[in-house]
Formats: sequence, structure tokens, C-alpha cells
Amino acid sequence: MVEIKGSVGGDGVEECLERGGGSSSAQARYQQCKLMGMQGASFAEAPDAKFYPELVEFGGLSRALRRVAEERSLDLGDVRPGSEQGLSVYRTVEADSSRGPIRVSTVLNRRAFSISIDSAAGDFVWAYGSATTLEDLADVIDAWRSGVLLAPLQERFPFIDFSKMAEGYERGTPVETAWNILLSEDTYDSRREMVAALHSRPRLSELFPFFSHEVLRLAVDPFDRDAGEICIELQVNGLYSMRSSDDEVLVGVGLADLADAATAIVEFLARRRPHG
Repeated sequence: MVEIKGSVGGDGVEECLERGGGSSSAQARYQQCKLMGMQGASFAEAPDAKFYPELVEFGGLSRALRRVAEERSLDLGDVRPGSEQGLSVYRTVEADSSRGPIRVSTVLNRRAFSISIDSAAGDFVWAYGSATTLEDLADVIDAWRSGVLLAPLQERFPFIDFSKMAEGYERGTPVETAWNILLSEDTYDSRREMVAALHSRPRLSELFPFFSHEVLRLAVDPFDRDAGEICIELQVNGLYSMRSSDDEVLVGVGLADLADAATAIVEFLARRRPHG
């Protein structure tokens, strides 16, 4: 029988043990909960603790958020610490939605809860922002979990923002949206001629385009970067190099020939891949 001593935040080691403590062994659960209690005492003495009295009172962000959700009759699902490392167990929260995880962390030098609403498939963020109250934070999580779309979410919570690309994913047009962004936004003025040349070819316009480290990547699947891509990079001599995820390489390609060369690589790779 494990003797329970000490406390974990405002709810005690008892509640920590009842919730499982993250381990299958009773002794290990007790040791983890005891460690959380020591970390809680350290968090109370941390410089940013003064901005978050509720976290000190209830024993961390996840517990404080669960308390607010209960008071407001909100179902936030499994609200848990987003990290088990050091004091991050008190400063972070993660919750689930059908569209991906919702991650929250406290800001160190002021009172703010940084929110990232991430995707379940692919590598993108649906929305982001920061709230200053636990009530607003709980309401955002509840709204997203209930299926509220991006524009209505922002209208209800002005501190939440989202990108054109996220809106394209929501509409189901990520490829078209990505091309439109590259063809219209001032950020890509210097690459506009190259992008337009590639987009003019139907075979290439079906691919998902994005820049990474000054390299244009044309991905086969916007939700799976491992599905294959070709990378196009401008060289110092004004010509382009091109390589595929299957290690096909072309160098010294001029702008006039770029679309033809890229199309040839895409079609060659398509023939090499097994079908069905």
C-alpha cells in the first residue's frame, strides 16, 4: 500500500493518482505525482507565475482549464499537459478535435495563452492566436471541437487568425489556393515568371507548390510530403537545377525550358511508380 503524502498543485496527489498519473505501476504513479508536486512548488516561485495565479492555485494549466470547463459545462475532451518535461507540464495543454490537436502554452513575460490549432493530416496550422483569459481559451477549444469553421471562429474570437492557405484546406482546394498565393502575393514577385511558367502546364498545376529555403517544391500530395516531389532551385548563374525525391537530377535548365523539363520529370516518375 502506497502512503500518500505531499500535494500536487491545488488538487493533491490523491486526484493525480485517481487520474492515472501517466504510468501503469502504482509506485511509479505515486513517484510521478510526487514529482509534479515538487515541480508545482517550483512553478509557484517562477518569474512568470505572477501572471497566472490560477495555475498556481489549481496545479497547472490543464487542471485550471478543466475547472473552467466544468464551471461552464463545456466538453473539452481529454485536456492534458502538452509536455512532461520540467515546468512545461504546468505551462502547456493539449486537447483533441476531429480536425487535429489543439496546443496551448503560456507566454513567459506577460499573461497570454498562445493557441495553435493544428491539422490532423498534413503539416499545417488551421488557426492561431492568444487569449488572456481561461474562459476565452475554453470557449475557443469548445467551438473548434464542435465544428465551427475558420471565418465564424475568427468573427466570434477576434484574437484568432488564420491564413489563406488554411482557408484553402478548409474549402478542399489546397492545390489551387497554393498556386493563387504564389501567383498573386507581392512576397513572390521575384519568382513570378518562373511560377507562371510552371503553372501553365496542366500536369504541373496539379501538384502542390510551396517554397522552402528558397527552393520551390512541387509535391504530389499536399497531405503527405513523403508521396514524392520535385525541387526547383535558381542558381547563381541564372539557370535552374531540378531534382526529384527519386533522385532524378537536371542542372543548367533555362527559364524557357523549365516547364518542359519539369513535366518530363513528373511524367517519368509517374511511369516508374507502381500502379494500384
